[in-house]
Amino acid sequence: MSTDLMLDLSDADLSPFDAIKQTHPDGTEFWSARDLRRVTEYSAWEKFKNPLTRAMASARNQGIEPDEVFRRSVKNSGQDGGRPAEDFELTRFAAYLTVMNGDPNMPRIAEAQAYFAIRTREAETRHAVPALQGPELIAAALIESQKVLEQRETRIFQLERKVVVDAPKIAKSDAHTASDSAIHRQAFAREVQAWGTKQGINVLQDHVYELLRRKGMTIGGERSDRDHATSHAVKAGWAWTKKDVKNGHATATTYLYPKGQDIAWKWVIAHVDQYGTLAPQAVTK
Repeated sequence: MSTDLMLDLSDADLSPFDAIKQTHPDGTEFWSARDLRRVTEYSAWEKFKNPLTRAMASARNQGIEPDEVFRRSVKNSGQDGGRPAEDFELTRFAAYLTVMNGDPNMPRIAEAQAYFAIRTREAETRHAVPALQGPELIAAALIESQKVLEQRETRIFQLERKVVVDAPKIAKSDAHTASDSAIHRQAFAREVQAWGTKQGINVLQDHVYELLRRKGMTIGGERSDRDHATSHAVKAGWAWTKKDVKNGHATATTYLYPKGQDIAWKWVIAHVDQYGTLAPQAVTK
């Protein structure tokens, strides 16, 4: 399987995902994971392995052995000094699971999700059309196929919407929090650390604090009010900073409201999905 496939885009209507599709001698189609990584514009194979690994776990949870739909291969490549390059032959189902586990904030991932969802539904409905005779039967079958397609589209939209809505709740559950009230910034960082440990990711409290600063939840820079809630966060109901005086010294403690926690969890999940770590140095601009 080529890991350096040239895309034929001479046809303006040709999807880049159609362009990288390959076919075995027996007619079965497949996609190279490395080609899919390039077209979806993941910057590195190691980062693309994150959604690929989650897709394999998803297949296993559905009772499908990953080896059946993710066929691993290792070949010498002309790139990187001829070092062995890992790749996978993905069935349409495997490719669909992979892009559905990708970062939805990446435009090409969103395109891939739509492409494989549509192609999968087309294949399913194509096999559901019986042998037809006469224009009336053909028209009836087309109407029925359209109904099935619309029902599937509605169901998929509902499931995708549920995933988006529930994502921060799932993360909070994995971190063993049932917080419905404001929590200390440090307590939130500890929850993210606990979640990271379950994911096999080393998360430092400073990683969480830096993410909150970078996203505008708390104040950054070398300032006396560093790590206080920003005015935007206060107005949005994300966070607030409690100021007090103890033993003659001014103190300030930043808390995250439930709304702010949910927003912050989305940032955490998106960052880890894309970079495989929460470390700020992984961000490429």
